[in-house]
Amino acid sequence: MQDIKSEILRIEHLYKVFKSGRSFLGSTQKEVVALNRISLSINRGEIFGLVGESGSGKTTTGRLIVKLEEPDDGKMLFDGRDITSIKGKALKGFRRKVQMIFQDPYQSLNPYFSLYDTISEPLLVHNIGDIKAREDVVRQVMTSVGLAPADDFFYRYPHQLSGGQRQRVAIARTMVLKPEFIIADEPTSMLDATISIQIFNILSEIRKKHNATFLFITHSLAAARYLCDRIAVIYRGELVETGSAEDIIQSPQHPYTQALVEAHPRFRCPSP
Repeated sequence: MQDIKSEILRIEHLYKVFKSGRSFLGSTQKEVVALNRISLSINRGEIFGLVGESGSGKTTTGRLIVKLEEPDDGKMLFDGRDITSIKGKALKGFRRKVQMIFQDPYQSLNPYFSLYDTISEPLLVHNIGDIKAREDVVRQVMTSVGLAPADDFFYRYPHQLSGGQRQRVAIARTMVLKPEFIIADEPTSMLDATISIQIFNILSEIRKKHNATFLFITHSLAAARYLCDRIAVIYRGELVETGSAEDIIQSPQHPYTQALVEAHPRFRCPSP
């Protein structure tokens, strides 16, 4: 386990409401509370798991942190700096430090971009390096995620890859900027168990090598236990329990967490 140092992210009373559209009869909009004033902190260098069922608010949390959505209330601090309402150059600089791996790599990859173009695009956006330097960086990150020899993959396209390979491309694109904080949103939900373990090991290696911090979003307590230092359980937009991965599994306190544990036979204690 990594040596945990200082706090890197703090969320305070984060609140987000989504409104449904009006019906053809002109009925009023319905409000759905996606996040109900949640608060949490994540330490530098740890893998923090956010566990909950579909619709619990876990993906919304990740999208708010990376500034793909805006909160209706609350505050977000990154390295002690308020990033709740940043825009323009400040937002561009923030996104160099904070990146997201999406659930569906096929939808998040441009089908008309070669793998080289896909992975090097963030370098172009942030005006980093010349052509030779970008090629070297792309080659390094592709090799680090298991796309090797990298040159054999440079001019392939997403449709020519397996699901596991596409997720490796998505991770490589995330890592090309050497971010400090990575949000991994259900990165293995569409992969089989063997490939999932390989992806988990890649993420763990990135954490060790770069001291990167992860928010790992998942519906699976088993995945969170395998990868995470600490876990927060989210239910209907509210955090119901937070603790070390082992404490959450071995001694769940909230009824919803207990139900999640019971759903995994391997977690159940044998009867005396």
